[in-house]
Amino acid sequence: MIWFLLYPLRGTTEPPKLSPSHPIRRAFQAHGTATAQHWLLSLVLTISISVLLCYPAVFQTNSPAGAGLRNLPKHVWTSTTEVEGERPADVVVRQVWVHGDYMSAVNQSVLRKALDVQDALIDGGFDVGGPSPTTVFARDNSSCVMPRLGQKWGWQSPLMYWDCSHEALESDKNILETINARSKKQTSMNLTLRPSTVFAGKLFANNKLRAADALVLTLFDQTEDSDLGDKWDARARTLAQGLGPDWAIFPQDGQITRNRLYEFRVKPMSKLDDIFLAGSYMVTAVYVISRMMQLRAVKSWFGLLITVGAKMAICIIASFSLCTWLGIDLARIPRPWFPAVVFCYGLGNIFRLINAVLETPPEMPPQQRIGNALGEVGHLSLAVAFQNLALIYLCSRFVSPWVADFCVFAAVTLVFDFVYHLTFFVAVLSVDVQRMELSDSIGQADLANGSKKKRPERRSWLVALMEGTTPLSTRFAGTVAIFSIILAINWHFFDVSDQHFSLDTVRKKFMSRRQRRSNGVQWTSPPINQARTPAEWLKLQDHNTAKELFAFLKPGAHNFIARIYDPILVVTNGARGRDKPQAPTTLMGHLRRFAQGHTFPAALMAVFLIAGVTLLMNYLLWTGLPEVTDNDDAEEASFSVKTLPTQQTLDIVHMSSCSKGNLAGVSLDRTTSIWLNGRTGYMPTTLQTASMKPKLWPIVASALDESGAFLAMGTDSGRIGLWSIPASRFLMFPNVDFRGQVPALFSFVNITRNDNEKPYVMVLSPDGYLTELEARTGIHRTKRISASAILCAQLYVKAKGDASLVFVCKPGEVHILSLQEPNNASSEVVASLDPGPPPDSNPSKVKCIHCVPSLGLIFALRDERAEIFDFNSKALIHAFEIGHIKPHSFRAMHSARRQCHCGAPAVQTLSVAYAEQDKEHMILQTFTPEDTSISQICLGKPLDRVKHKCRGLKCTTEAVHYVEPAGVWESTSISSIVGVRRRTQSTSTPSVISDDDDDAPNSIAPTSAVRQRASKPKNPIVSSRFTNGSTNGRQYTHTSTNDTDPWEAWTLSSTGEFRSRSLLPNDYDDMDDDAKDDLLVVAPGPIVRLGKRSVAVGFGNTVKIITLGKELFDGMTVQDGGLDIGLGSYRARPKRGSDRKAL
Repeated sequence: MIWFLLYPLRGTTEPPKLSPSHPIRRAFQAHGTATAQHWLLSLVLTISISVLLCYPAVFQTNSPAGAGLRNLPKHVWTSTTEVEGERPADVVVRQVWVHGDYMSAVNQSVLRKALDVQDALIDGGFDVGGPSPTTVFARDNSSCVMPRLGQKWGWQSPLMYWDCSHEALESDKNILETINARSKKQTSMNLTLRPSTVFAGKLFANNKLRAADALVLTLFDQTEDSDLGDKWDARARTLAQGLGPDWAIFPQDGQITRNRLYEFRVKPMSKLDDIFLAGSYMVTAVYVISRMMQLRAVKSWFGLLITVGAKMAICIIASFSLCTWLGIDLARIPRPWFPAVVFCYGLGNIFRLINAVLETPPEMPPQQRIGNALGEVGHLSLAVAFQNLALIYLCSRFVSPWVADFCVFAAVTLVFDFVYHLTFFVAVLSVDVQRMELSDSIGQADLANGSKKKRPERRSWLVALMEGTTPLSTRFAGTVAIFSIILAINWHFFDVSDQHFSLDTVRKKFMSRRQRRSNGVQWTSPPINQARTPAEWLKLQDHNTAKELFAFLKPGAHNFIARIYDPILVVTNGARGRDKPQAPTTLMGHLRRFAQGHTFPAALMAVFLIAGVTLLMNYLLWTGLPEVTDNDDAEEASFSVKTLPTQQTLDIVHMSSCSKGNLAGVSLDRTTSIWLNGRTGYMPTTLQTASMKPKLWPIVASALDESGAFLAMGTDSGRIGLWSIPASRFLMFPNVDFRGQVPALFSFVNITRNDNEKPYVMVLSPDGYLTELEARTGIHRTKRISASAILCAQLYVKAKGDASLVFVCKPGEVHILSLQEPNNASSEVVASLDPGPPPDSNPSKVKCIHCVPSLGLIFALRDERAEIFDFNSKALIHAFEIGHIKPHSFRAMHSARRQCHCGAPAVQTLSVAYAEQDKEHMILQTFTPEDTSISQICLGKPLDRVKHKCRGLKCTTEAVHYVEPAGVWESTSISSIVGVRRRTQSTSTPSVISDDDDDAPNSIAPTSAVRQRASKPKNPIVSSRFTNGSTNGRQYTHTSTNDTDPWEAWTLSSTGEFRSRSLLPNDYDDMDDDAKDDLLVVAPGPIVRLGKRSVAVGFGNTVKIITLGKELFDGMTVQDGGLDIGLGSYRARPKRGSDRKAL
């Protein structure tokens, strides 16, 4: 509603949308992300706080909050208000409280003394009209004195449990059992002997009285003269004089003069109230359940419904406890009206957040989805909370005083609901989102709808209303609802007063000073320590007692006025616990008393509740699947291209990257650019490497270490420049003998030697010399590790600081050299691999190797054959057929590592990709379990597989996919290939070719056995062949953002799903004209992997970053599949044009 009020200033009624850099949005987003990441901590804290807030009202039955919650009227409107000034009273109430030791009033000695006090004050009756006592009073049940019919006085005492008989009291062996058994006994005045009315300072266990602090004797006087009061005072004076040395009385003369006037009101709820509440709750329940069932997280809607109910219940009970501690009396409002408050507030925030989560891209991590959603709508919830607080304050100015107390309760509930919404509900919702049910549901819906667009059906108004898409906004429904509830409650109290609800009454009340609440009256400070003061005792009297008093004092009426005197206190001399006040007056005092008496039960309840919530989380996280898939199913949802800012003027010829997302590019203009990935975007730095001293040019090799701290650049002369990224300067320029060759390996590696981990630059020359350069000191040593030329080499990092060098020499032998010892120059030859002819039987030698440390494997590559061996045992695992592989183009991808029951590593899928020699295509081979009931592939040794009956790569289904032309490409960590190529004619014109079309174009001639095994290509772009499988359901899509762009980015997943798009960046239309002026590109340049989902490719003098889904760089998040490069918004622009199939 606040946005409608601000329409004259804003010119729109739509809520504002904060920019991603706004501090309020960033704060909510950071809170949502942190809560989602640490959901268990958030739940434990909120449950613990909930137990502390709800324990007094729910579990501590003798507390004011517990008694107040228990005594809330069920179906009547009640009020107890002090009357200002003098008015005729309908009844005068006088009391005597008899105390023993602290909380020890229920024992024989105190009860006997109370019976003596009762006899002194009551026995003999009150001769009001002058006749003899025998005509004024009679014995009830042969012991208790009761007035005859027509007399206007009465009394009530706990001694009535024993019929006011000394003999019955003395013979009672179990006093508490007698009290609990006769707690529903009624006197001749039809007053029930409830423990709450005849005892003060009660302690209950299982709804049974266990202890009390005082016995309460009450006299009701309805006479209109002062004779009965004078007689009471005379008897009290006599009692004080003859009390005896063992007892004391306060005041010492027994005379009480201080009194107050109270007006008591009781009015049953009308049928209209019942219909209004029942209809409201029924409509709300149907709406909430229907909305929950419509959520795409279909398995957890019931769990979220339980969460919503628990949150609302906690907010109501916690607010009641806090209001009781603040002295707010809520016993005037019927119990059914309280839940309506939290319904008005909580549901709006809940569905607003859920809808925001549903609108976030499903490929985002669950924590980021929650954070982004909360950042998007958090300020709206905060604004609505302030709006409702202001509305409640305005209502409290003109409503009745007792309704103003309800307004305080509503305000406290609003605050609790907002806090628990940001903590408890956000944590549970994050757990639900982590199940990825929303993403799965979206994918299933897309598959069900198919690619063919259908005309949307016309929806009914009722359906649109349920979905919240009607033109009439319902954003102010909660505000209107709470305003209506407050007015409805206040209406009842106006009806029973002398004032009538009108605009003039509202104006007068709003302009007047704030009204004093009834519970603000200060009673006389008690002279002894009491478990319950008279003021507190009066508040604890429930509406059932009030109804009986109405029937006794003023039948048929809805209100009466009572004059209540302070009680006379009779106390045992030397009573324990009466010498000093024990009631805490500060918050710390209340907490200290709570800790002393209720630590164990509160902790026990917290443990049980935490266990219950843990079971709920287990239910929410349960998927029903035998095993969670390792592949990220949502990674294909985004396919974006970004261009990094650069100052280089000629083509980039060499690139290097690291896991933090930093990049380095060497250009033909003799400069080197460094792009540092930060939270504010990519920050470029250009080094004039050719003009500096010493000169670093020409650069033939470069490398970034994984920590992003060093950049090493090597020239053809062997000079290496070590650039410190944190210090932004060169550290040193050591000289290493490259022996006139381009290094076969130039890379950083961390090695632990003597328990000290240091970064090293490894430089391996093709003639077999290895140089280890320590990055921090520049100390280097060179050793010869091979007598023959080295064809291929890679670093194998087994664990942190444990590295080895794996290389292939010219005879085809595979060597492994441990780097732990600096002087170690002898390598181990993998004996299980046949090096090839002559004189061996293998038709070809090993040309190249590829290390997969995550699986403990190494691929040895021959012409048309790949062999897999275990790094530790050097045993041959499997061999399979490949094409005519181009050296150094082999890539291996796999799903998350698991462990087979034989102890060996296992995966769900294994894929290899490579380019064929002298050809333009790329081939992707994927291995999946042949038996669908088996969910993993064992990568153990053959003997171990036979022994444990494991299924290895021999029991798999092989699928072959290829792309032509492929251009330049690189693998990612999510089992997908990303590349850049020149667009072919077939991608600019949509075409669909069926498998049965014999006249389909076939411009690719098979060149290898793998290629020949593939089926006839469907077009010159992509073809697939499945062994023991089919191609049904495979989609190949092309999205064009600019038909004039001759280049395109493409991606191929391990399942054969192909996608392509223009290489123009997503924000191309927003770029400056100068940024659009690219060099004429003949061929794309070097390409490197960047993070887990991205690749960086040199394209002329620019760098293109292509991302699948959402990228993460060592904890840094990039939104919506794009990279923030400081040029504009995070969010990608919508792609123009329709998807085109290329089969």
